[in-house]
Amino acid sequence: MRLFRAELLKLATVRTTWVMLGIGLLVEALFAGLYTGLVNVGELDREGIEGVQTSTGLLMVMLLVLGVLAITGEFRHGTASTTFLASPRRHPAMLAKLAAVLVFGALAGVAFVVVNGGLTFGLLGSRDLAAPPAGDVFSIYAGVLVSFALLCGFGLGVGAIVRNQVGAIIAALAFFFILSPLPELLPGNIGHYFPSQAVGSLHGSQTGVEEGLAQVAGGFVLAAWVLGLVAIGTVLVVKRDVSD
Repeated sequence: MRLFRAELLKLATVRTTWVMLGIGLLVEALFAGLYTGLVNVGELDREGIEGVQTSTGLLMVMLLVLGVLAITGEFRHGTASTTFLASPRRHPAMLAKLAAVLVFGALAGVAFVVVNGGLTFGLLGSRDLAAPPAGDVFSIYAGVLVSFALLCGFGLGVGAIVRNQVGAIIAALAFFFILSPLPELLPGNIGHYFPSQAVGSLHGSQTGVEEGLAQVAGGFVLAAWVLGLVAIGTVLVVKRDVSD
């Protein structure tokens, strides 16, 4: 618990954390407000509203990068030695980092839901437009919240493996946004199990492949990626010298 509180404090006291989160929320709020408030009434169908609910592209990038920074920043700024002196076995520190980024990602998801939902459904009401069923709204927002938490964990795993800050950020972003069309070229249902497709399933859609996973299954697939990457990263952090 002590290590977990320390890792949360690190995230909360770094200016970059709040700048990136603030920019991400601001851009997403502008999109939700402008789209819902200005688009023609005839175009605000259920699919369009669900698209606004999942307009999370920039925040996804921000949280992925924040997960990377949670570990690579330690090596870049030389604080890893202090961190691992406080936890000489190292893997408890990595578990604390994972718990901290998951919690932070979930809190960012809550902030997104409050901002996005308040604007979207407030403007729908002001234009006398019906909202989708409450169950569907809750399901989509729950998927977004879980995806935000897991994206932070994904970034942490990549950062622990690559360690170089710039290289880890490029690797994490490339995995999600550059290699995402690759599953379309693969046979069978293999593409359903890629991280970006799992995020699409979590958000209630199938991105890039037909008949993708169910929402809960997508969450488990993304969680498996996170646990696998963090496990590999933890092994490397334990075995490598801090100064390598």
